Amino acid sequence: MEPFILKFEYYGKPHILEVVPVEQRYKTVYKVTVEECEITFEEDEEGYPRAIGDVHSPSWRHIEPGLLEDIGRRIAETINS
Repeated sequence: MEPFILKFEYYGKPHILEVVPVEQRYKTVYKVTVEECEITFEEDEEGYPRAIGDVHSPSWRHIEPGLLEDIGRRIAETINS
């Protein structure tokens, strides 16, 4: 799978994010840089992409959980279309 771009607004703030699929041993994960922080999304038990990372990292503290959920939903819509 090739990298793809997500363009959307979240609470009035525009986002243009490159999503880079990375093949791992048994799965594909999706790397996205959000507000200067690299976030990895991997599919959960239900096949929905969720953000994986160090929640104790200072760079994660300023990223809204709702934004990460929205990005995960948009990744799912793109890969399933």
